[in-house]
Amino acid sequence: MRVRKSNRFKNELKQIVKFIGESNPKNAERFYYVLMDRLDSLVDHPRKGRSTENGGREMIYKGYTIPYLIDEENIVILGIFNQNEWSNKEQQQS
Repeated sequence: MRVRKSNRFKNELKQIVKFIGESNPKNAERFYYVLMDRLDSLVDHPRKGRSTENGGREMIYKGYTIPYLIDEENIVILGIFNQNEWSNKEQQQS
């Protein structure tokens, strides 16, 4: 099993890291690397996030919600959001 990050997740994360980096570049770097480590740890414990209504799961990190799906071969990271409403309709196009 491996962790696969959607293009949507990558784009959303880039915007978040850029925003954090505007006031504190070191915090932005730390945020990115710790989050990546936590996502990579899903390989060993894919069900550690809370379950969602649509059969997926969510990991919470520093107030951000990271929805993901699990199948036989992959853990697919769908996106990342904080307080704004996130819709998985865009994910279906990725």
